[in-house]
Amino acid sequence: MSLSDLMTQERQEKIVQLLDHKGRLTVFEICDAFDVSEATARRDLAALASQNLIRRVHGGAMRMQVVATAETPIVQRQGQQTEAKRRIGKATAELIGNGETLLLTGGTTGLAVARDLRQHENLTIITDSLLIADELLEHQRHNIIMLGGVIDADEKAVRGTLTRILLQHLQVDKAILGTKAISLERGISVETPEEAELWRAYIHTAHHVILATDATKFNQSALVQAVPIDAIHTIVSDASLNDDYVEQLQDKGIFVVIT
Repeated sequence: MSLSDLMTQERQEKIVQLLDHKGRLTVFEICDAFDVSEATARRDLAALASQNLIRRVHGGAMRMQVVATAETPIVQRQGQQTEAKRRIGKATAELIGNGETLLLTGGTTGLAVARDLRQHENLTIITDSLLIADELLEHQRHNIIMLGGVIDADEKAVRGTLTRILLQHLQVDKAILGTKAISLERGISVETPEEAELWRAYIHTAHHVILATDATKFNQSALVQAVPIDAIHTIVSDASLNDDYVEQLQDKGIFVVIT
């Protein structure tokens, strides 16, 4: 290894250490800290991202987050990325036309979408989420169908074989889904084979699949691959999603909405 390569490796290791400490760095902060050009800083970030050591975002990078095997209950997640989820919910609702039939799955971003469907008319909304059903019933503007299954107390949603069987007999215009882990290589990944089967049922049900999720969920991976990235037709996310990542998604034929 040449001296130049050693210097590059050492600098990149220090960038990772800084991200571990600060959580996020801009390209300009890296230039100042290591007295390198903007082009060199961007090459370092690209190299580290390719090793899944960091996550690129607009103008810099963030520390890579590991998807926990122990799920955080939804009531605790509701306080995370709240402004981003509010904007994503609004932008996703704008993709929905009056009179459509939807599958809207549980999760904090799905709940944000439900809140922005208040002004729509005559929707039929199928959901697996007790929280979403409760939110929609408050306004009594739509036809609500609650899926059956075993109640997941942490997620306030139904799961299991019965849920999957019911989905296999339904057809909707659009499915609006959320995820905790998505990557270009593995698509949507989840923690259990049962959850992966449920995801495949979601996809099979819909003519058009919309993934509504904040930027922290990208370049993440969980234990079991559920569906490939090209199973998604539209992605709605926030402005923290890296521009290069957006281009790669678009290259795969995915329509991307950044809000």
